[in-house]
Amino acid sequence: VSTDKNNHVEIKWSPIQEATYFYQYEIYRILGHPSLGNDTSLVAIMLNHEIDHFWDSTAGDGISHYYSITVVDVTGKRESSDFIRGLTKP
Repeated sequence: VSTDKNNHVEIKWSPIQEATYFYQYEIYRILGHPSLGNDTSLVAIMLNHEIDHFWDSTAGDGISHYYSITVVDVTGKRESSDFIRGLTKP
């Protein structure tokens, strides 16, 4: 997750290799540290398993957000990453 971009946060991940049961990626964002208990927002859904990045242009300048990527398969099974901090330049 980027911490040095103007006007956006860039989130990158390693795409899944086996797409047989892939359904979608979901990108989640929390304002502030996850331990603060703030609401989690779904900011994007990606339907292509080859996608390996997302630009959050709604993050706002100089604001700290935390991001998680969830992979969902066709049966509804979900696997999520830990939340990682992203920040735009003020």
